[in-house]
Amino acid sequence: VAEMPRACRRFEAEVLVLYHSTTIAIKYQAMLHCGPIRQTVRIVKVLEKEVLRTGDRARVVFEFLTHPEYIKPGQRLVFREGRTKGLGKVIAPVFD
Repeated sequence: VAEMPRACRRFEAEVLVLYHSTTIAIKYQAMLHCGPIRQTVRIVKVLEKEVLRTGDRARVVFEFLTHPEYIKPGQRLVFREGRTKGLGKVIAPVFD
């Protein structure tokens, strides 16, 4: 039996920071684009490192700010804010 789709507020992703002038840490907010999803997200956890700089690759947990979204593992994503740009891939939704 197939599992019913569920919307999640948080999800884990592997990201690559293409450009950022300083550092990215917990509470950083950016606009996320992932398929039809376009919403502001906040980083709530950075796994493996404390801060991210240009060229860094790490696993992070993002949180949608306005409402939950339906997101699947393997989806590609882009996040941006000002001149900051990054891309990545969804690892798994996080259900609390």
